[in-house]
Amino acid sequence: MKWFLLVLTVFAHAPTGSAEDRAPESPVTLKLVAKTDTYAFDGSGKTTAEYKAALEETARTLEKGERANPPKPLTVDLVLQFTNTSKEEVTIHVRGDANVYTFELKGGAGVVTMKNPVAFTEEFRLPRPVTLAPGKSYEIPVKTFADGRRGLSRLLFWTGPGEYTLSAKYTLADKDGGKAAELTSEPVKITVTDK
Repeated sequence: MKWFLLVLTVFAHAPTGSAEDRAPESPVTLKLVAKTDTYAFDGSGKTTAEYKAALEETARTLEKGERANPPKPLTVDLVLQFTNTSKEEVTIHVRGDANVYTFELKGGAGVVTMKNPVAFTEEFRLPRPVTLAPGKSYEIPVKTFADGRRGLSRLLFWTGPGEYTLSAKYTLADKDGGKAAELTSEPVKITVTDK
């Protein structure tokens, strides 16, 4: 009976999945830097409720595959910062079509996301290698509040004044354009004020 309980304990604490299924821990970290963390709300003359309802209606229309004109994307001043935390040089591959970053915005008066009805050229863009010395960083500026394919396929909108939290995920590519590690940032605070 004791042997049976010991086996149960071992299996309960054994890692799930095979070694091939578990992604190796990346020596590179992702930090989301809000160079500007306070923005003025512009509801285009609508109340917060009207603005949110209009955004949600546009998002539903686009989700159905129908034509709609979303508002102009919000302007932001953010940076995706990759840092080599190891003691050796590391090469990462960034900016190709396999590299996708996504934002998660929460809180405030609410959040609406929607497809961005823009046309993309058909060529597959390969990633670019960047070698980071120990402790060194590489930065990608983000000026438009959008994410997804080529940083443009999805738009994000805060729907009114308030305190929001924002985090980012970035899927690194390998040298051939395949997927490598997925990095996640710690959240940052964004404040949206009355205009």
